[in-house]
Amino acid sequence: MITQDQLAAMAGCAVHTDQGQRLGRVEYVLVDDTTGRPEWARITDRASGLGGVFVPLREAELKDGRLVTPYPVALIEQAPCAALDCGSVLSVSEEHQLYGHYGVRDARDEVNAEGDAGWGVMDRAQAIREGSTGREHAVSRLRRVQPGR
Repeated sequence: MITQDQLAAMAGCAVHTDQGQRLGRVEYVLVDDTTGRPEWARITDRASGLGGVFVPLREAELKDGRLVTPYPVALIEQAPCAALDCGSVLSVSEEHQLYGHYGVRDARDEVNAEGDAGWGVMDRAQAIREGSTGREHAVSRLRRVQPGR
């Protein structure tokens, strides 16, 4: 898992699979406002034409100055939201698509499982979870971070 302390080291770093295949470079990272955890990295590779895909960071590691992800190239290339440049955030529905695609558990569920913390006790998050604002498809808890800045 990538931590906040490692964000600076991710600035433009190369991204590889755990099998050694090069995927591109980190363009930016999306950090969860609730947990403070880096959740997604957007990676691009101009040489191969990879226009930008999101890769989960929970199982990723920084090794020898590279971001190493356990996901195979084929899965990453087929990720939803690949052409999307989210600007600042992913919508909740886009995030759910990505969680499903990679088979990753939603961070809200993990935080709630930690007991008396997380989404269940936060007003904004509670409104999103219950759908009482009517905007849960458009609101996200993720914020864009430029590594190294």
